[in-house]
Amino acid sequence: MPTVSVIIPAHNAERDIADAVQSVLDQTNQDFEIIVVDDGSTDGTLAALQPFGARVRAHHQHNSGVSAARNTGARLATGDWLAFLDADDVWMPRKLEQQLALAMPMSFTDRLNIGARGDLPVRQSESTPMRGGDIFVALMQQSNFITTSSVMIRRDLFGELGGFCPALRTAEDWELWLRVAARHEIGFVAEPLVQYRLHPGSLSRSYTGINRDRIAVISRALALPRGRALGWMTRRQIWAETHRTNGWDAGRSGSRMHALAGYARAAASWPLSVVPYKEAIKVCLNV
Repeated sequence: MPTVSVIIPAHNAERDIADAVQSVLDQTNQDFEIIVVDDGSTDGTLAALQPFGARVRAHHQHNSGVSAARNTGARLATGDWLAFLDADDVWMPRKLEQQLALAMPMSFTDRLNIGARGDLPVRQSESTPMRGGDIFVALMQQSNFITTSSVMIRRDLFGELGGFCPALRTAEDWELWLRVAARHEIGFVAEPLVQYRLHPGSLSRSYTGINRDRIAVISRALALPRGRALGWMTRRQIWAETHRTNGWDAGRSGSRMHALAGYARAAASWPLSVVPYKEAIKVCLNV
């Protein structure tokens, strides 16, 4: 039985899937299985896997979304650990080795951003604070700083928690990390062990669905026993940051009205923070 089950959800990933698989095969720790869940692809995704032969287990299903695909992969897995890799991302060679050495119920790593934002890879931690340990509150106050392609989690814990929530169109990974963080400390490898591919379309998605799911994720987390035990000040600050981020998303997408509504909710939740006021002024001035 392999130690790690690597789960790669793929939908029309013909162009990148071979690079993702090869990055797994190049790992210094070779005690793994690779499960690719083809989520209703209409291109040559499955054909691109043929050169790998028996090294890859391919499972085809009707298009059901990335959460359902990852959950399917977890059900097919036989390893003690699950490691997720999106079909357009790649791992650095020592990723599995370093995370297995942590032996935490769940762990993640820093990443290098490649693609849409320039030719040179950019380390995510340069703009987003990251840390391990007890990060339940930090994951809500700082939003999601855990990249799915960097995560390793015990298979029994994933099953106990019920996996990813297919009802969420976005932020389904963040919602699961919060459920884990409510119960366990999370390990962090500061080295960037994932190359995360940014696409132009990913920078301009509709903010309305993302904002709606962000509210749902925070509501669910605060409804957990750990969330209900937080002090009123912390809860208000979390909601303030949630609404501020929604306002920022709306403003970046060009909706001044929804941006100002988000900043107003943020100020109402925690009036002592000056950030929503400053960002609201910038929206009004079109800065």
